[in-house]
Amino acid sequence: MIKKILRGIVIVLVSLIVLAGIFLAISVKPLSRTLTQDTPAYTTMMHRLDSLHPDAGKGIHGFYVGFAKENITPSHPVSLAGYGNRLGKPYTSVRDSIYVRAMVIDNGTHRVAIVSADLLIIPPTVTVLLEKQLPGIDFSINNTFLGAIHTHNSIGNWAEGAIGIMYGDYEDSVVHFIADKIVHCIAKAAGNVIPATIRSGSVSVPDAVRNRLIDTGTVDSLLRVVEVKRQDSTRLILMSYTAHATCLFSRDLALSRDYPGELVDEMEASGYTFAMFMAGAVGSHRSNPPEYGEPCIDWMAHTVHNTFASKHPVLTLQTDSSLSMLRIPLELPPSEAKIAEDWQLRPWLFEAAFGEYQTYLTALRIGHLVMIGTPCDYSGQLTAPLDSLAAHEGLQVMVTSFNGGYIGYITADQYYDRDHYETRLMNWYGPGNGAYMTECLLKVVDKLKR
Repeated sequence: MIKKILRGIVIVLVSLIVLAGIFLAISVKPLSRTLTQDTPAYTTMMHRLDSLHPDAGKGIHGFYVGFAKENITPSHPVSLAGYGNRLGKPYTSVRDSIYVRAMVIDNGTHRVAIVSADLLIIPPTVTVLLEKQLPGIDFSINNTFLGAIHTHNSIGNWAEGAIGIMYGDYEDSVVHFIADKIVHCIAKAAGNVIPATIRSGSVSVPDAVRNRLIDTGTVDSLLRVVEVKRQDSTRLILMSYTAHATCLFSRDLALSRDYPGELVDEMEASGYTFAMFMAGAVGSHRSNPPEYGEPCIDWMAHTVHNTFASKHPVLTLQTDSSLSMLRIPLELPPSEAKIAEDWQLRPWLFEAAFGEYQTYLTALRIGHLVMIGTPCDYSGQLTAPLDSLAAHEGLQVMVTSFNGGYIGYITADQYYDRDHYETRLMNWYGPGNGAYMTECLLKVVDKLKR
């Protein structure tokens, strides 16, 4: 009898080992290490960008600007998104309410909406809904520039597939709630446009950011700013900065806008009628406070605000009323999502786990300012060539992240094999992707200079 039991146990164990081996064989393979530039995706994308002939967007009058915000704090606790080790835990308190904010800009021939949400990212599931709903208010996804503040303490329940384990199971009601609020916010902003002047510029805030990938690595320390003065004396400001909004720890289960929310509040308390924030090129960049947790939120907001106030940058008036937007499908090679230094998930499993969504690059030209939206944590170590090209062409550039899709981290290629969260677990599209994405963005800037 004992021998039969032992034989049964052995059979079960062998069967499990065989099944595990089969699963590994079909789900994992050696890392391809194929350069993005050596894939058909590169050729297709370069041809697509070279073929662009964007509308110059010349206006028939100056700029008209409207603004609005909508509260998106849920009526009951939902899962938090931002730290995977929470495993979808709901928030237990509300530190500060969360919002969607929008500016609508009109130059008489074109109209665009700039939207930022107090979320980790603009979820792809929300983008799909917006594409269907925006025509109902005479907008489209092609003239709506999306971004998020990238707080790691905002609501989840918007992701399909395996990521739902980390950020809460998918809930259709949450996705519709976010999309509906964005649409309503744009409609409100479009309903109060009046003549306005627009200025833009930047100021370095070096004390508030550091490189988290390489201790001695370079950083993009620029706070990039768009300031609007409307005919009725209202003053609006849009800010973008590169430090990750990760002041709070994963154990902190409070709903919060993190330091970008505090910064927006400080700007409004100091004289601006309306302020909004969009995460910039936050890849490889972290906040640099004396201590994390609640004190970090106040310190980061004060430091950024006070530096801006003391150095108040020379903001350049947009005398050119050009206004145009591009939304370009982003071609990607097969995924190379790493599970170890030399091993990756097979693309079919990665797609099954994270879903399949077409991603896009977005670009918005407002006078001599070019805003570029990316579907990733784009590294601030990659922005210098963009700033250089823009300056050469008499332009300014503002790179933002989380524009309605997500493809992981895009980092400098020399760090591809570094054993770090950004480059090991979240770098999904193989070596060369940093140079590839930067080349794409440079081509977009070049096209919009004309």
